[in-house]
Amino acid sequence: MLIFFSNKPYYAIVNDAVEASKEFKKGALVNAVLRKVLQDKDNIKFGKYIYPEFKKVLDKIFSSKSIREYIYQTLFEKPINYQVSLVDKEDAIYEKRVFLLKKKLKSNCFVQDIGNFEIIRSTKSFYHDSDILDICAAPGGKSILLQSYGFKVSAIDKSQIQINKFYENLRRLNLKINIKKIDFLKEKFLDKYNSILLDAPCSALGTFKRNPDVTTKVDQAQIKKHQKTQIEILEKSLKILKKNGFLIYVVCSFHPFETIDVIDKISQKHNNIKIHSINSEKMIKRKNGYFINPLKFKNTGGSDVFFVSVLEKK
Repeated sequence: MLIFFSNKPYYAIVNDAVEASKEFKKGALVNAVLRKVLQDKDNIKFGKYIYPEFKKVLDKIFSSKSIREYIYQTLFEKPINYQVSLVDKEDAIYEKRVFLLKKKLKSNCFVQDIGNFEIIRSTKSFYHDSDILDICAAPGGKSILLQSYGFKVSAIDKSQIQINKFYENLRRLNLKINIKKIDFLKEKFLDKYNSILLDAPCSALGTFKRNPDVTTKVDQAQIKKHQKTQIEILEKSLKILKKNGFLIYVVCSFHPFETIDVIDKISQKHNNIKIHSINSEKMIKRKNGYFINPLKFKNTGGSDVFFVSVLEKK
């Protein structure tokens, strides 16, 4: 499936599959099969099949028929890639910052989905001051964008692989952002913050066009595990959030367990949390948060689906 719909190079897809299959001692077989598929890929016919569990969850969130039909129609098309400028440019296709990514990056630009850009653009006005703690920050797109808007970002992440990618982006853009390798749930924090961005780990269901294999992996038990981690991180984030401070919760998923249910559980437990409205015509409100509406970006090639909720600690 990735071979036909992903933007990844073929060799990278084959390599990933071979590495994953080595655990079952099937590396040579998988390598041979995929190389045969590549040889005949132009002659292979396939049906457009949407996995029932994936469709069930998506239909629950997007009640609009036009949105669902747009997603179903474009599910089997290669996604459009975007690049975001560090400065305003008049020839951008959206909000003076977003460009299509063609053969190579423009100067002072970095790769970021247009929906991801919209999340930051529409929530940055909530932050009280210029100092932001970005939790789970790597590979750094949101941190870089926030800094370009004038914020001072302190970034943390526990994955060295993702941190290395963050540093690569910073070197290429000739930027400096303070990033530390920290396991947020294990680290003791003495400082408190007025502004926190939490881009929480999740199932990544919202990236289905870039990673079509996620449509086959709607595992309720696994997603429940994600929810447990998300709530733990949110709970600790609220402890280090100052009174009247703002926390932006983001996931690249549309599963209720990882989105509206998480915020519901937090709101029920903490009576000092206020959920704020977001002013963006590119999003759809669902209970206590907002989902990116990919149909709103139809003319620019669509977008991934993100969920965002703005929490204030009273």
